[in-house]
Amino acid sequence: MTARYMARCACGKVELELTGTPVISVVCHCDDCQAGSRLIEALPGAPAILDAGAGTPYALYRNDRVRCTRGAELLEGYKLKPASTTQRMVASCCNSAMLARLDPILHWTPVYRDRIEPPAPPLEMRIQTRFVPAGVTLPSDLPSVSGTPLRFVTRMVGAKLAMLLGR
Repeated sequence: MTARYMARCACGKVELELTGTPVISVVCHCDDCQAGSRLIEALPGAPAILDAGAGTPYALYRNDRVRCTRGAELLEGYKLKPASTTQRMVASCCNSAMLARLDPILHWTPVYRDRIEPPAPPLEMRIQTRFVPAGVTLPSDLPSVSGTPLRFVTRMVGAKLAMLLGR
């Protein structure tokens, strides 16, 4: 039986259906994720995103396994720069960060982990930790990698191959 998860905004007006388990669950500490999370957290009434280590927790799903089932018209995209291909999608009804739409050539969708019900599968690692701000101590709850680890890359390549093979 295929696992099904739902991601809901804080008020319940926007809902995503997530099919299967994520390709990987990570906390990203890159400067773009930090800046994007701060941008969204500054919206009126927005739920917190950044964790204690200034990272953004995501569950990364294949694009073909993420579907908006309610409230698509309420999703609003935020970009750090006008020319950016990354849009952080926020439920405008309650300013909940829902997912990130990346460059169209990429085959995965980061879903903000705190929005996932039942509780999302466990986090596996912290990535891009070289961007952790000075004075912030990383929690020791997960393996931490300064860049993009081989494990992350192999999971993404495996997901792309599975998509191409129709699995």
